[in-house]
Amino acid sequence: MIRTKIVATMGPACSEVASLIQLFEAGVGVCRVNFSHGTLDSALVTLRNIREAVAASKTQIAVLGDLCGPKIRLGKVADVGGGGMPIKVGEMLTIVGEPIVGADGRVSSTYPGLIDDVKIGDRVLIEDGLIRFVCTEKTTDQIICNCTSGGILKSSKGINLPNSGVSLPSITERDWECVDWAVQNHLDYLALSFVRKAQDLIDLRQYLRDKVSDIHLIAKIEKAEAIVEIDAIIEASDGLMVARGDLGVEMDVARVPIIQKDLIRRCQAAGKPVIVATQMLQSMIEASTPTRAEVSDVANAIIDGTDAVMLSGETSVGKFPIGSVLTMAHVAEVTEDYLDSRFEADVPPPPHVRTTLPSGAIARGALQIVRELAPKLVVVWTTTGATARVFSKHRFPVPIIGLSSDPRVLRRMAMLYGVIAHEMPACLEMIDLIRNVDALVIQRKFAAPADRIVIVAGWSPAMPGTMNGMMIHTVGQPWIPMPNAQVLRQLIKAERE
Repeated sequence: MIRTKIVATMGPACSEVASLIQLFEAGVGVCRVNFSHGTLDSALVTLRNIREAVAASKTQIAVLGDLCGPKIRLGKVADVGGGGMPIKVGEMLTIVGEPIVGADGRVSSTYPGLIDDVKIGDRVLIEDGLIRFVCTEKTTDQIICNCTSGGILKSSKGINLPNSGVSLPSITERDWECVDWAVQNHLDYLALSFVRKAQDLIDLRQYLRDKVSDIHLIAKIEKAEAIVEIDAIIEASDGLMVARGDLGVEMDVARVPIIQKDLIRRCQAAGKPVIVATQMLQSMIEASTPTRAEVSDVANAIIDGTDAVMLSGETSVGKFPIGSVLTMAHVAEVTEDYLDSRFEADVPPPPHVRTTLPSGAIARGALQIVRELAPKLVVVWTTTGATARVFSKHRFPVPIIGLSSDPRVLRRMAMLYGVIAHEMPACLEMIDLIRNVDALVIQRKFAAPADRIVIVAGWSPAMPGTMNGMMIHTVGQPWIPMPNAQVLRQLIKAERE
């Protein structure tokens, strides 16, 4: 079983229950519902199918709602060839303020303020920069742009304005509707698009608190402004998504790999999950096999330390959604085997994870035990998921079984590298926890009798904040609790006498 988590974007190619079950069996751990496409009614149908498939497959799957953010898109464009309106280098495109059906070199956008924000000389990039323009003329109600890289303009394709100061709010009215829907339907994560500063996340979290919701927030990094305030953004979020599509359009594309590595490293230090996204297996939207460069891209993201890798069009609208997941899972498996062999040979230093939680110190101790004693797996009881998250960032070469009695915590753990979430009732006594762990790992074939495992738990796992103990346990062997301090003193005294 791979430890890297796979995020699959939902869409017509994979939204049926049978297809979803196949995706889960192939290795998907997180389902992404993209609010940029479709209606909330269609999203509800997809969500119901996801939950039906989860119940049938008896697995833990997180649902990530991806907010649109202030994304500027083309309006509706007539299909006059190739699915849209072809435009060639040197041809002129007029973008008007009022909504129209694009044709004959004229289109509109979803952002009424575009005409005001774009200045003469500014670049206008469409569909992740594949089609490029420069603004050459401007009036009060339209701009005229010269095409410098042609293509086919299609309805709802994204528009980037890397030279223009955009006055859109970070969270739009449409986003607030989607947030309310996410709260009502108990989603596990919300990804906020085009984050520019930490306050964007703080405002959204306060809104969720007012709604009595504990949905976790993923900050999508795709703006240059976010890089400037990245540490504060990481602090305010529950994780990051390196959204390389818009990031590579908004910034020098040659910097994107460096930014990706830096963001993964910063999330490692902060003890928070990170997703690498966009065009990971892009060619598999149409082809049954990936390019060598795409395979290298996925492998390098895993080597760098990402928690999850994401598929977008490959699963939502691609011809080979299951094949794309199987390919990504295979690359992850081979890469993880390499990392495990390097772990044994090189003995790298423990990862630096900044945390004041006792679990940080315990994770470093457990990692040393794994290096020296080679146990089969590590079992962690977690009430909130925080301990499993910290352990995940230490990149254990063995699986981490994350136990909890809270269904929300179990689903959120589906995002964490190396963590296999499993439900277990809270135990008041350590001896009961060990007995239940033995039964679980044997039944699920995670380990066999006589295998050595590491169990991490406090004396009362039912109470949050007591995760401060660790033991080396042999599966199937009875555990005899140590006497308390008073009894121990009496035994020592009696022995001396």
